Amino acid sequence: MSDIRIIAKYKKKYKYENEDNKEETVSTDNPLDEEGISEEENQLPNSNVEEELQKNSFQAPVSEIDRLNALSSTTETVISDEYNDHVDYIIISHGNRVKAVTHDGDHPYYERDYSKKVAEYFEGKGKNVIIKSILLDFDAPLILETKMLAKYIDHIAKKENVDTISVIGHSKCGAMAFNLPKFFTEEESYEKTSITTIATPFLGCFIASKSEFLAKAKEIVRYHISNPYYADQVYKALCSIYEYINPGSSHMNNDIAQPGYKSDNYDPSFIADMFDIRNINAINKVRKYRNFTTGPMDDAILRKYLQLGDFQSVGMYFIDKYFIPKPSDGFVEEESQYEVEKHIEDFSSIKIPKTSHYFLTHKKDREEVLYYVNNDIDEYKRRKKEEKSKLKAS
Repeated sequence: MSDIRIIAKYKKKYKYENEDNKEETVSTDNPLDEEGISEEENQLPNSNVEEELQKNSFQAPVSEIDRLNALSSTTETVISDEYNDHVDYIIISHGNRVKAVTHDGDHPYYERDYSKKVAEYFEGKGKNVIIKSILLDFDAPLILETKMLAKYIDHIAKKENVDTISVIGHSKCGAMAFNLPKFFTEEESYEKTSITTIATPFLGCFIASKSEFLAKAKEIVRYHISNPYYADQVYKALCSIYEYINPGSSHMNNDIAQPGYKSDNYDPSFIADMFDIRNINAINKVRKYRNFTTGPMDDAILRKYLQLGDFQSVGMYFIDKYFIPKPSDGFVEEESQYEVEKHIEDFSSIKIPKTSHYFLTHKKDREEVLYYVNNDIDEYKRRKKEEKSKLKAS
């Protein structure tokens, strides 16, 4: 069963439709209760937020163009036991917006948003699962979208029939997922939620630093091509490719740039504050945290993706080889992905071998992550069942 929820935006309010098909308005004026992070600490660090929220895409009526750039979600459900109303939520976000997966805001292509592919994995696993695929707002700061998602998790975690919530964040959404727990206001959110980060730019990434990346690209092209005309044409072609994989100049892309990047639509504190004590304490409270790494790109990966006909990942190989200064998965540097290990005690990442940044495209790689997610759900339920039995026995 599939469904889609477009989250319409009206100035500083976002509208969710909850699972009972009742509209719930969530305000971003004061995203957190008074307890927890103080109002001063909770203020968005970017001084242009008010201006951002007054753009047309944040106001009613919402046009089709606005909707293609708006925060949205698609939904798939897997019902294994129709007589049991208990459910497990899988919330996956991989850094795309509606426009990247469709030209019709009402009908995203499910093979691109991955919710249907995740649903296929959970068929036959004996669970009732609701899969949400979150598609980002193009203009909003990532920290704002993180707070909105935390608010939504608080809402569903309080429901007695929701057993677990598994958040899977890829790339920039991995950084969002790591930031999520510090904005939870319900203990149930910590108890029920696991966080999985994949190919995450914890230190930012060079390719997201648009001006620096294109300057480097121009330098390399001119070094290899002496004819100014041909060099200019090749550089323009590279700019087109870059725009395809990293479109526009918005918070959605800029907020994961490396520290020191200059842009009006850039929140430097999003990466700079990644490992502050609030984040570390909060991530240690959730049901489970795992980090998966991808890359680095090598000849074996090149051969793999040539055989699979995945030319986007082939392109990532050449971007890594010629344009990114340090070993990467074609987008995010290895050292950036592993940085989290320095900040969480006795923590190790799980490497997905021979994969590019776009590993979610391929079933075997994708299902390796889902295997861990599913096992973590089962482990939690076994533990809760044992606790309940002991309590009953006493």
